[in-house]
Formats: sequence, structure tokens, C-alpha cells
Amino acid sequence: MEARARILVLTEDSGKQAQPTIQKLLKEALKLVVEGVDLNPARVRIEPLPENERARQAVSANKWKEQPPTRETIFLLNLIAAQLVVQPAGFVVFHFDTDRVWTDRHTSENRQKFEEIIRDGVRRILRGEAPQPVNPRPRSPQTAEQIETALGRLIILSPCYSIESWLYQATHELLAYCRNRHESEEHVQLIESWSVDRTLLDGVSRPKDDALPCVGDRHNEELAKAFPAEDVWLAERSFFESIERLRSCSSLIAALGY
Repeated sequence: MEARARILVLTEDSGKQAQPTIQKLLKEALKLVVEGVDLNPARVRIEPLPENERARQAVSANKWKEQPPTRETIFLLNLIAAQLVVQPAGFVVFHFDTDRVWTDRHTSENRQKFEEIIRDGVRRILRGEAPQPVNPRPRSPQTAEQIETALGRLIILSPCYSIESWLYQATHELLAYCRNRHESEEHVQLIESWSVDRTLLDGVSRPKDDALPCVGDRHNEELAKAFPAEDVWLAERSFFESIERLRSCSSLIAALGY
């Protein structure tokens, strides 16, 4: 069976639950991008970086934000560039937390640095303006338009405030995990308010550290399995924003809707 798309998934989270968590969220997002999409892994390959890949050090440790770029970041940039020009259509989905609540998202240093360091760095490689230590070298697009089309396949998932702002939307399961730790009427009321109004969590700063340290990030993978994607999408906050980024990639839509 021929693959229609290869999606490299990068996440800044370094824990054991990080990759399965972000992959599950991405799959739920893709179901909203193309109704009835066939996510058979032989057709749509959603893959992490290999364990021994040097570029992992730049992603998981947030070294990609350092200036000047580290050696690991240079490997990461070249790996992304190579992925964007593979056939069949290659895509990169890069998760990092905005570290801002929804109303302050435009002040996010992480979003700004991603555009300046990652996207512009990959652009320079595709233009042939930067060294390419990856062997063999990717065949670069020939025109400015082709380069920008390739860069359009580099898509970010950037929750406000953090990935828990999405995961805590699984409020039924979240409440159970909270009650397993302690009895807190304050936490019960807080979680119930999130269930009633799906817009609220994007306005919570440091949800796993300040709002619900009793749950933290201990159950992220299980919460991802219960993520109410459509309800959160309809709230039109950061998950909706990420869905719109995915939808804006015409080659992704074509691959998924094949």
C-alpha cells in the first residue's frame, strides 16, 4: 500500500508520554481537517524522530531557541528541510507551548523565535544559503514559490498556555484523577467550569503547575485518548487556531482527502 503522506511529529516535551500524546492529538485534529479521513498508518505515516537522532536534542531540550543556533539545531533544520521535499508529500508538525494565555498569544517569545530561527533557517537551507550536513542532501525546490510551498508543509501546534490546556479539556477523566489524589471542592468547581465553557482553559496560566498540581502531567497520554476534539474546536481558541493552520496547507488536504 502506497503512503499518501509522511508526517514527522516533533514535540518540545521530553517525557515518555510526550510522543504518543501529541500524535493522538494530531490524529484527532486531522479528523476535523478532513471529514472521514483514512488514517491507516500505511497511508498516512505519522512518525517521530528516531531515538538516536541528534536533532532530538535540539527539540526536547528547547535548544532550538538558542542564538546562535547550536550544532544540534543545525541538524534539526536540515532534517526538517529534507522532510519537506521528500516524495510522497512530506510534512513536519512541530509542537511547542505558547507559554502565554490566549489573549496574550501574540506576545509569545516561543512563536516569534520559531519563525525567526526554525522557519527562516529552513528557508535559507532550501535557498542553498546555509550549510547542509545531512547526507544525502535533499533536492531543494527550484523557485521562490516552490520554497514557500514547501515551507507551508511545516505546521505548528501551539496551545495556549500549554499542552495541558488542551488535555485538561477531558474534564470527566481529569476530575477522576484529581479525586484520586485528594478531595478539593475548589478543584471540582474549577474542572466543572471548564466542562461548561471550553474557552476558559486557554485563559489559565500554568495549568499543570498552578491550577492543578495534583494532576500535573502525570496522565497526559490517557487524557489525550479522551480529548473532546470537536467541542474544543468549536470553542475557537488555540486548538481551533491549530486546526486552521492544518487546513491552510493545501497539499496536506490533498493527501488526506485522496
